[in-house]
Amino acid sequence: MDAPRGLRERAKAILPWIVAVGLVYYVFTRVPIAQAWEAAQAANLGLFAGVMATAILAWFAIESTLYAWLFTRFNAPVDLTEARALRGMSYLLTTINWNVGKAAVILRLKQTKDVPLLEGTSTVMFYQSVDGIILAGFATAGMTLLPTLVDGAEDLSEARSWALLVIVLTVVNLVILRASWPTFRWLRWWREIRVHQAHRRFAARDLAILLAGKSVYHFLYILVFYFGTRAFGIELPFPLVLAATPIVQAVGGLPISPAGLGTQQAAMLYFFGTRFGGTDSEAAIVAFGFSFPVALILGRCLVGVFYLKEFAAVRSKTSPT
Repeated sequence: MDAPRGLRERAKAILPWIVAVGLVYYVFTRVPIAQAWEAAQAANLGLFAGVMATAILAWFAIESTLYAWLFTRFNAPVDLTEARALRGMSYLLTTINWNVGKAAVILRLKQTKDVPLLEGTSTVMFYQSVDGIILAGFATAGMTLLPTLVDGAEDLSEARSWALLVIVLTVVNLVILRASWPTFRWLRWWREIRVHQAHRRFAARDLAILLAGKSVYHFLYILVFYFGTRAFGIELPFPLVLAATPIVQAVGGLPISPAGLGTQQAAMLYFFGTRFGGTDSEAAIVAFGFSFPVALILGRCLVGVFYLKEFAAVRSKTSPT
């Protein structure tokens, strides 16, 4: 590796941590660490732990079931045991990086099922495109309801326009990829890209199943934010949680900081404060903001470790003798 390329690679690895440190520093200039710690100690941790444990198990069950159905539908037969092993493995690896977890699933399908990498990538991309529709849909619903309850929430109208645009663009892209018309050269090129194979093959029933399953999955996030913040003494209007949670999720998924560190907490401070009818206790917001990802990572790691045995069994069963 030449020196300039090596420097670029190191910069790419270090930059997200610089962003995270900068955002965490900003958060704690707004709310001193001592105040956030005091708010965390005053929280109903039993309620918070119960909410998180229930949600983590439900998320795992939903995604494992969807993985088994989705990969069987588009790539190769994957039973529920194999799907649980795949999702458990990815839970462990997403603690390093969200994209590493997804890439590991694709690589395992290649190793155990001989699914070409681009075909596996296509299925995962189709799966993620549905996420965009659902998150933008929930955010739009919340932004529509909130101004009827909170004065000044009209400021979210521009963000609602962006959410609607995400839905329209995603749906139009799926329609274009699935259709055979029009036949412009650039559209033929776009449809023939191998990572769009799943987008070309899906039926209305496939889309309906994914929309239903992932809607339940993401609505659980909204419920976790609604009831989880109450464990920290924060009472937020449900439309605000409905509008803001998908945005916090999307911000946390941006590849600008590791595991959404700093980005999610800054977004929560912005949306859950008094600006949109939330709480005036920024210390409680920060306490919840840091407790949520820590509990999520720990819970997912416990699930991943528990299913390592199944992962090893699947690996042994599929290894050549």
